[in-house]
Amino acid sequence: MAHSAEMRQNFNILIVAQSGRLEYEALLFAASLKASSPNFKGKLVVAVPDGPLWQRRTALRDDIAAELVRLGADIRPFTSRHFGQSYPHGNKIEALSVLPANEP
Repeated sequence: MAHSAEMRQNFNILIVAQSGRLEYEALLFAASLKASSPNFKGKLVVAVPDGPLWQRRTALRDDIAAELVRLGADIRPFTSRHFGQSYPHGNKIEALSVLPANEP
């Protein structure tokens, strides 16, 4: 049985992005979300790793960051304390720290 719109729980989406290919993928994701779900009530959180475990710049380009914000994304930097460049897939675990507390 389908749930009515009033019964649906809002939720947040977390993606990890950094300079290079992933910032463009984040932009595509945000644009696709906006186009396919214009009434999405949750937050799109774009987590950007940083810190001494990276040997190169991870910050998003200013123009891409501005477009992500225009599309409704909330860009949140976080410090990689355990994984960083040596295991970039592990940054998804550390990125969970930037999600809003007590929200799905």
